[in-house]
This record gives sequence, C-alpha cells and structure tokens, in this order.
Amino acid sequence: MTRSLQQTAKDERETTVSLIPDFVPAEVYLENLAYFTPSSKRIKGLFIKSKVLKEEVALDGTRKQLVVKISANHELGLPITSDLDYYRALLKILDEIVEHSQDFLGHIEIPTKRLSDLAGKSWSIKTHREVRDWFARMKHTGIRGAVYNAERKKYETSPKGMELSVFDEVIYRGEEFNGKIAETNYIKLAGWFVRNYLNHYVRPVDLNFHRRLRKPLAKSLYPLLETGWYATKGKAYTKNYQDLCNEFLLPEYRDLSRIKQQLDPAHRELQKENFLKDWRYLIAKGDKGRYTITYYTGPKFFEDQKARVIRRELALLISKAGDKPKQLRAGKESVSHLVDQILEVTGDLHSRNYYMKVAHELPEDTIWMLISQTRQSAKMGEIRTTSAAFFTDLAERALAKAREHKNQLGIFPSEPKK
Repeated sequence: MTRSLQQTAKDERETTVSLIPDFVPAEVYLENLAYFTPSSKRIKGLFIKSKVLKEEVALDGTRKQLVVKISANHELGLPITSDLDYYRALLKILDEIVEHSQDFLGHIEIPTKRLSDLAGKSWSIKTHREVRDWFARMKHTGIRGAVYNAERKKYETSPKGMELSVFDEVIYRGEEFNGKIAETNYIKLAGWFVRNYLNHYVRPVDLNFHRRLRKPLAKSLYPLLETGWYATKGKAYTKNYQDLCNEFLLPEYRDLSRIKQQLDPAHRELQKENFLKDWRYLIAKGDKGRYTITYYTGPKFFEDQKARVIRRELALLISKAGDKPKQLRAGKESVSHLVDQILEVTGDLHSRNYYMKVAHELPEDTIWMLISQTRQSAKMGEIRTTSAAFFTDLAERALAKAREHKNQLGIFPSEPKK
C-alpha cells in the first residue's frame, strides 16, 4: 500500500471514529452561564457580561433577579471558542480520571500535547502559547454574584459579593512544584466545581460532535439548545433574540435579513449534523421591533437521549449477569485496600466491619466518589459532625439506591416492611 493510500485509509478510520458519539460529563452550572463567548477573535479589555440565573416575584409583585457576571482579565480577555475547545478536552481528562477511580481533589496533571490533541488542534508553537493562555484565562476570569451548590441544591450568594474562578491554581511545566521542577502542567480545580462534579451535577456532552463543528456560534448553540429541548421534553424551544445577543456578546440587529445573515450559517451547520431540524423567526409579542427564534429538535438529539438510556440499561444488565469490572470482587486484598482508604479519610477505626460491608456491596468507582466527596467537604469546612458520620450518611444513601435497583431487577426480594 502506497503512502497516499495508507493516509487515505487512516483518514477514513479517523472520520468513522469522529462520527461515534463520545459523551463526557460537563458541569451544569458553567454550561448554563454562557461562560465562553462564541468568537474566533480575542475579546480583550475590561469586558463584563451578565446572565440572569433566575427571577423571583415577591408577594407585593416586585421582581428580584439573581444575576451572575463574567468578568474578563484586561490582559487575557474573555474566554472564547478556542477556550471552549480546550475546556471540552479537559472534561475528557476528568472523565478518564474518574473512570480509573482516581482522585482529582489535589493537583491534576494536564500535559499540553494531550490537551491539544483532545481539543482537535494541530500541534504548533501557536497551539502551545494558546494552551498556556487558556490555563491563565480559566484561573483569572471572574465569576461574580452567585454559584450553584449541587449538594444543597440551591444558588448561593454572599453579602460581600462572590468572586470565583474555574481554576484555583496553575503550575506550568518548568516551574517549581513541591520542591522539584514540574515536568508537566498542573491545575487545581475550584472547590465549587469539584463539589458540583462529585455530586453528579453534570450532563453529557458529545465531544466528537463538538469537535466536528467549525463555527463558533454553532459550538455555543449546541449546549444552549440541548438544555432548552431537555426542558421542553424534545418539543420546540423558543429563545429571545435580544437575550441571545446579550449572552453571546453578539451585535443586535433590527433588520431580519441582517439577523439571518448573522445566525443562519451556524443554524445550517447544526442542521447538516441533524442536531437541528428547523428554525423560525417570529416577531416578539408586545415588541414589534424585536424577534424570537423557535428551534425544532433534530434526530441527533433524540438519538443521543436514546443512546444514553441504552448505555444505562446495558450497565444494569451487565451487573445482573455478574460481570462487574468495577466491583470489588477480586479478593480480600482489593477490599482491604479500599477500606484502608476509607479509614484514612474518616479516622474511624471502630467501624472497619461496616466499611468492609460497604466495600463489598458498592461499585469501586462509587466508593471512590464518596471518599473524594468526604475529603473535599472536610477541606471546605462543610462537615458539621464528623468525617465518619458524613461518609456513613453518603454510603447509606448509595446502598439504599443500589438495593432499590436490585429489587427492581429481581436480584433479591424486598425486605418486609416493619
């Protein structure tokens, strides 16, 4: 086979793989913020954009809005589409860490080349600089006003104002780290992000689909429309054009032909990918000078929902059949190691037998998640009792859910009610 034929075959294989959905968990709060502005050009200066998270109406009829602001660093600028590409790649790395039952509460290794490959970027000096700037931008872009706490299931604010970022710390390759010279990059995720992630406040995003999209606006519309269609249960979703412009920092036009020229290239790309079936522009009610856009669900949205259900059902069937690759059934040594990890975070030596029972009944990845959540909550000072009591409460909830699933599958009968 000649080199050209080999390259053609390789390209065909890569194209086939890119068409297969690769779902990675994405933290929901950041997805809903419009944190990444759809643009191929860097937006520098003291830019601040606002997003209304929710609106409450008091008994006297007054309205109160909970607003969050994305504040750019004046040198680095706002996060744009290229930053979103690298963030999607980071989500893949985090998913791999969780899949291998590892902890990401401390510093996480993020090799530049690995990140750029997952982001679908060609390697170059420019890419290297772009990644380095991305690290800085994720640390220094401010999220001001409020944050969602998935553990308490509510938005939290502070009287003095909240100042958050996505990364708490960045160590670059070549810098001193733990008394040595770092051989790769390291990041430390912000506590709010880790807490939400560990509490499963995530939704699946198709990394391969994101990488296939070329237009910045199409990449930003993907999570926006998926959220809208999820809320409408797959029915048409309507978005106010003015709100869309405010969220994405788009110039707002009054002439419909200009609006179509602005938005339709992205719409057509999403339509070509079968994610968007159709769209319509309508004059907003009560405001003849402005428009709304109604988006109609494409086949890919329903196929993705079905694929996720099938994957969950398949996991249950595999579990029922006894093939449990992540279940601690390899022997006493594996169970003992995990119990030692639980004891390290709880310090409760008297409950070893209980922890042995937990290690036998729950999947390994679930137990690592409970350990990580307990350690993180302890670090953030959120445990009001003891780490042992906190872990036990999480474990009992997980055990109850596991037993409920087994009851539904008929693996063993329900316990008689007292």
